Amino acid sequence: MFLTSKSHFFHFSFILLLTAFCLTGCQSQLTQTFALITNQGEDTVSVIDTNTLKVIQTIAVEKGPVGVAIANQLQRAYITNVDSQSVNVIDTKNWQVVDRISVKGSPVGIALSPDEQILYVADWYGHQVHAINTHDPQQRKVLTVKNAPAGLIHHPTQPWLFVANRDDDAITQINTRSFSIMQKFKVGKHPFGLSVSQDGHWLVSVNVQEDSVSLIDTATLETTDIGVGYHPYCAAFSQDGHWLLVTNTYDDTVSVVNMQTQEEVQTIDVGGTPEGISIDHTNMHALVANWGSNTVSVIDLQTMTLSKTIATGSKSRAFGVFVSH
Repeated sequence: MFLTSKSHFFHFSFILLLTAFCLTGCQSQLTQTFALITNQGEDTVSVIDTNTLKVIQTIAVEKGPVGVAIANQLQRAYITNVDSQSVNVIDTKNWQVVDRISVKGSPVGIALSPDEQILYVADWYGHQVHAINTHDPQQRKVLTVKNAPAGLIHHPTQPWLFVANRDDDAITQINTRSFSIMQKFKVGKHPFGLSVSQDGHWLVSVNVQEDSVSLIDTATLETTDIGVGYHPYCAAFSQDGHWLLVTNTYDDTVSVVNMQTQEEVQTIDVGGTPEGISIDHTNMHALVANWGSNTVSVIDLQTMTLSKTIATGSKSRAFGVFVSH
């Protein structure tokens, strides 16, 4: 009887230990997905746990944070600070700023190469794109790409970087191997945000002063313009490529574009002056940073409805791909 009881005791203890390990492991797994929201009005970044949809950290950065790029493998995030002429590097394991990269001019748009080896930063007023080695920021190249480079996006499989030149109503395509301009092609008026589909087939340019997006076949550069809401800003594709979501800053809405019919099929009311938008593929949510209401709106992609509003900081912007994967 004593041996049986002792055996039961150890068996029970092992189950408790296993349960505790599982709970700890599950919690660790849950905190691996996050969104980083730049709050330009207060020089901070809000960290949102995308599983719980709660702000878990607020990080002080330099002046005028705008753009976000996340290096999932490196466990780093990069924040452009337009007023400090810098990029802050955040360690996403402990949410600490661990480095500062100087970028003269007005760094706004930011993107990473798929292998996370090169960080691309657009200098809005200097009409340049910086290519910065993520392991040694002193190693960098600079390329002139007139005029007013804003959004940046790297093709998922090809050595192509696309740059929205706002004041040229055009997109510059860069060969990232040679870091040279391949070509430049026209889109709508004042392109700002860019996005590319997961399979790399489609590039979209958000045309701020034309209330449209230009949908571009990346293989042929054949372009279709699609009308959306008033003063659109940024866009993001669903993972399956069926939907394109576009923020409309002066309508306080998000346009839903059906990619099969290539037309707007729905608008969703969100917070005030929505700007940045990024997709949480794990939880099937779109997160929208609202400059005017200091919030993030969460859209359920299965129902295409607003499911939650999260308070963040002053003038939330989050320009770029700001959700981890």
